[in-house]
Amino acid sequence: MSAGTARLSPLGAPPARSLLRSPKGLATALTVLLGLCAATRLLAVAAGVNRYRALDGFEEAVGLGHSGNLLMIATSLVLLAMIPTAVVFIVWFHRVRVNAGVYAQGTFRGGAGWAIGVWFIPVLGWTVLPCLIAVKVWAASASRLPGKAALTSFGPVYAWAGALGAAMLASGGAGVFARGAATRDAVREAALLAAASDLVYAVAAGLAILFVRRLSAMQSAA
Repeated sequence: MSAGTARLSPLGAPPARSLLRSPKGLATALTVLLGLCAATRLLAVAAGVNRYRALDGFEEAVGLGHSGNLLMIATSLVLLAMIPTAVVFIVWFHRVRVNAGVYAQGTFRGGAGWAIGVWFIPVLGWTVLPCLIAVKVWAASASRLPGKAALTSFGPVYAWAGALGAAMLASGGAGVFARGAATRDAVREAALLAAASDLVYAVAAGLAILFVRRLSAMQSAA
């Protein structure tokens, strides 16, 4: 190698800081999608209450009818909003986990891939495991900021995870009740229970927006 030739750096893993990416773009997309999820859930609440009232006083048969069709449309809109939101949320969750691994190396036992993998584990992977990861990501992100003591409250994390878990339990309970509903009164009660679970989901979506924006703001400022 001649004296004027630049010295090449040795091959190997990229510097840790090269893994950092701002999650703000994903957070903005998630804010819109989660807002859409909340709106469709509230629409489902209205459709469920309408179904409950329509079945009162023998105004409508136990079959679908007008109120049943409205409820089916609302449910379809919920699914259409939920699928892309889930995909973007998992991508965002992985991004903030990768960033946190750079902020606080050695804090996490498993690799960043678990931020994706846990969502494919039934029950615990939809509630407890993501919450445990989110707590560590939150703490690692807050540790790099001035005045970090005021930012390390895990309230937004626990509120989001708790509301999501409550919504899943309410939805599961409403589904079990609906499958066993054989009378008009039972069908009415099932519609009301489903509306209640949709309302909890709407609250969970609002709390998810708070969690996403707070955590993304901490990482973007770090």
